[in-house]
Amino acid sequence: MKIPVLPDMRAATPTREQVAERRARAVAGAKRALLALEQRGVQAVVTGSLAAGDFGPDSDVDLLVTQCPRRLKYAIEGIVEDCMAGIPFDIIYLDEIPAWRMERFTRRTVDAQSLR
Repeated sequence: MKIPVLPDMRAATPTREQVAERRARAVAGAKRALLALEQRGVQAVVTGSLAAGDFGPDSDVDLLVTQCPRRLKYAIEGIVEDCMAGIPFDIIYLDEIPAWRMERFTRRTVDAQSLR
């Protein structure tokens, strides 16, 4: 009896071009999301790996909401999802960050125009 050989299920290491293209998509999505939020009276910035310049093949986009009308707080995820074109993201609300973690989230933030 011949034992079937299973295919290698590990993902291939992405090329530099693929990582650069994914980062460009993340930047474009973040810019669209921040603009869409701003148009609705929400203030947000990019934080995390995209802001720090070390966005990688497994990174998500972290957006820090600094101010928002209360009525929109739970609609923000849907607005951002529509803008991100499949790039994973996290929404962090400034008013929900415990004081002992505040520096971690606010240390490296950038606005949409600063993303390249």
